[in-house]
Amino acid sequence: MKNAVDEKYLISPFLIVPLMYVSMVGVGVLNFQHEMAELAGYNAYISVVLVGISIHLILWMIYKILSSNQEGVDVTAINITCFGKIVGNILNFAIVLYFFFAAYIEFYAYIEVIQIWVFPSIKILPISAILVSFIYYTVSGGFRSVTGLSFFGLLMTLIFIIPENLSVLPYTHPLNLMPLFNHSITDILLSSKSMLFQFLGFEALLLFYPFIKSPAKSQKWAHLMVLFVTLMYLMIIIITFMYFSEGQLREISWPTLNMLKIIEGPVFQRVEYLAISLWLLKNLSGISLRLWCACRGMKTIFQIKPRASLLTFLVGFLILEYFLKDHSIFLWISECYSDVGLYFIYGYIPIMFVVTQVRKKWRR
Repeated sequence: MKNAVDEKYLISPFLIVPLMYVSMVGVGVLNFQHEMAELAGYNAYISVVLVGISIHLILWMIYKILSSNQEGVDVTAINITCFGKIVGNILNFAIVLYFFFAAYIEFYAYIEVIQIWVFPSIKILPISAILVSFIYYTVSGGFRSVTGLSFFGLLMTLIFIIPENLSVLPYTHPLNLMPLFNHSITDILLSSKSMLFQFLGFEALLLFYPFIKSPAKSQKWAHLMVLFVTLMYLMIIIITFMYFSEGQLREISWPTLNMLKIIEGPVFQRVEYLAISLWLLKNLSGISLRLWCACRGMKTIFQIKPRASLLTFLVGFLILEYFLKDHSIFLWISECYSDVGLYFIYGYIPIMFVVTQVRKKWRR
């Protein structure tokens, strides 16, 4: 069956690689080791492996859900088909809010990094307005524009970010990882929940699936990217554990950036500034992808033009940025988003998998 999306808006199956990457890797890669070390110590690397394996299973379910219906539909249409217009659109609006807050958390977290590490005395509103302008330009250009920016975000990571982390290896102490198993299963599971927060975003596939040409061919690339991101997180957390003592790690809020401080060059003596600057492309692409998903959902539910809903969301960013002076409120929002993401990934998606498979067999 012909895809419902116009041919000129489609992307090649291979281009799911940068989209999956920017959706699963965000600002959290700069500090995720801190919380995980508090929960499971140096055994936290086990959580990375467990979550990575579970994401492969959930990704397989997502492809089954989307391929069980006619080609060219996303999860919003499937919700309406399975649960009716009223309940389906309630679920769809919840998904829109989910992606909006996912984008906002990434937006706020990056500005926080800029304010703490680069310009401590800068006013937040002007830099927020500049970033919002870039995001509007990207998302208003359409899905292919978001994909293009995501490609450059992935490229910057491969060229700069990973080599910068590997350059710390001569200063590490492998014996820090011993003993290998000295935490309970409960600690590992709590650490896994924290790790899941870093992977949240890959579920954007539920909405951009119809924009992939021959989407079934993209599945192998999607799984390959989940494996790559899992290995990257595993590499970063093991290097961090070998570089810092467990006591140091519990006191350091941004372990990845602190490691980069040891590197000096003839031009840049503060390499972490370069890393933060290069991270802008990757972070903007992740925010843009999430906002594109939110706008896509609004178009399905309320027939609102994407640019109108995009402007509304971006104004919402600025309003939240202006009024959220207390950092504890942002932490509360992040915690709520993490909890909702847990239920969304391990609750909603498996339920939808069962519903769509039963419905498919019933039709036969």
